[in-house]
Amino acid sequence: MRNSTKLLVATALAGVTGAAAQAEDLSLQLNWKAGGDHAPIYYALQQGWYADAGVDLEVRQGSGSGAAAKALDVGQAELAIIDTPTALQFLGKGSKMKGIFVAYNDNAAGIYWKKSSGINGVQDLKGKKIGAPAFDAARQMWVPISQAIGLQPDDVEWVNLQPTAKVAALQSGSIDATTHFYSVHFIYEDIFGDDLGYALLRDEGMNNYGLAYWASDDALAAKAEAIEAMVKVTQKAFAFCLETPAPCAAALSEAVSLKLSDAERQFEYAARVMPGVGNTLAIGEWDGGRLSADYKVVQEAYGLDDLDTSSVFTNAYIDTSVHYPK
Repeated sequence: MRNSTKLLVATALAGVTGAAAQAEDLSLQLNWKAGGDHAPIYYALQQGWYADAGVDLEVRQGSGSGAAAKALDVGQAELAIIDTPTALQFLGKGSKMKGIFVAYNDNAAGIYWKKSSGINGVQDLKGKKIGAPAFDAARQMWVPISQAIGLQPDDVEWVNLQPTAKVAALQSGSIDATTHFYSVHFIYEDIFGDDLGYALLRDEGMNNYGLAYWASDDALAAKAEAIEAMVKVTQKAFAFCLETPAPCAAALSEAVSLKLSDAERQFEYAARVMPGVGNTLAIGEWDGGRLSADYKVVQEAYGLDDLDTSSVFTNAYIDTSVHYPK
């Protein structure tokens, strides 16, 4: 790890170490079961960085971005990791939350198929079956996605699947394609080899913000200092883990009983889309103009009311000196 990153981590943590003898409880609901993109959280927990900052962080396993947004909306969690288009749908319907940290600056969703099925690109999906759960993030956003890739929304048939059945259904031919986050891309590579075809949506004209950390307005009002400390520690954890991934993958593996090699590869692939193509902002920092553009896409797709997107995110807790490793 470069000395500059070491200094940033040490300096930031020195400012919060022992900041509160009485730790403040915060609950964080994940977007899904713990995986590679959550490695920085588990490393910071293992190292005691949140506790040193005066935060007692409870991490809860998730079951989809929609469930995480609902938990935040009804007060069952104070913080949640939610795919940004899903959060924007909730906000467009009146939910009270703010984005406090960007985890994926690029859309990390991909569409996967077998080349032997005759599909050579996303335009060849017309007339095909795509398998995914009803709450799948890409399926939820299929209207604008289909438009971005040159199809009509009803050009494909969606088949309901359990989350764990995607690969098997693609293998068997019961579906022609499926959707998945890039963090598990290696699984498809291992299974399908040279027969694997795929497209990242960010490369197909649909590069909205991906997973981000959101806080309810109530939590921000009641626990602003603890949330600020949590964000700053998370920034430093991302900086460390993106440059020094091995101990972070090991921390994830140990915490959630995930095979170490899987944890390593999941984080390796997640790290390829976290910083974002051409992004020059600090780790976790929002671009207000980009978020506004994202909402316009979501608004048109779901017929939502107008929304002042400048009110649904904050960079107030971001240390703008903490950047992605070069």
